[in-house]
Formats: sequence, structure tokens, C-alpha cells
Amino acid sequence: MEVNEVLEPKNLLIAVGLMVIVLSCLGMANSEQWAEWAWDDEPVGEHDAAYEQMWALHMLPLGIMAIGTGLFVKGKPLAQMSMLASASILLVIGGGMGGYMTGEHGYDGTPPVTWLIIPILSLLLTLVLGIVGFLKFKEFNSESEI
Repeated sequence: MEVNEVLEPKNLLIAVGLMVIVLSCLGMANSEQWAEWAWDDEPVGEHDAAYEQMWALHMLPLGIMAIGTGLFVKGKPLAQMSMLASASILLVIGGGMGGYMTGEHGYDGTPPVTWLIIPILSLLLTLVLGIVGFLKFKEFNSESEI
């Protein structure tokens, strides 16, 4: 398998979708532990674990939509959706989940070091998805000009 085959918007959307589904399932199964990591020094109540479960459950459809987009959308629209999905995910990570809002409200605890690979991997895959989508989009535009 060549790099060009792996770095296809279709394959990346499916990979990102699978990662989101796995993380969502882990979040639903480990909601109490994730709440303790997130709130660090503050006492954690049952409602905090429920919020973690709900957050994980709300992310699950995004994984399903990413996989569906990778499987059912073709050509230039796939490249466009790859760019849009990447931008949307980066907005959630930067603006909410991993950025301003979480720190602003005290939800910025420290998970174990092994869990730090998840946001790093998510960010890298998302960036690559956006870049590959942009390159494919440019490729389609240059072909239509010829």
C-alpha cells in the first residue's frame, strides 16, 4: 500500500470516524474516571460523570457521519467535505474541548500521560485530513481548467 492510497480523504475520514467512535465508547464506559481527570482538584459529583457520558454520546454521530461521508461521497465533494470536517473538528478542539472554554471553566485537569497521545493523534489526523482534502480539491480544480 502506497502513501497516496493511505492519504486519501476517503481513508482518512473513515480512520477519523473510527477513532471518534472508539473514543466515544471509551468515554461512555469510563465517564467517572474521565470526570475525575477533567476536574482535577475539584470534587466530582454524579452529574459530572453523566456530563462526560453525554459528551461522549454526542460525539458518536460525528464518527458515524465521517465514516458515511468517506464511504458515500466521491470526487470533488469528498475533498470539500474533508476540508469542512477538518475545520469543524479543529474549531471544537480549539474552541471548546481542548481550548478556551474548558480552561475558562476549570475543566482542564491532567489525564495520565498515556492519554495525552489521544488529543495529539486527533489533532494530527485532523490536520492531515484538511491538508489532503485541500490538495485533492486543488487537483480537481486544476483538472477542470485544462
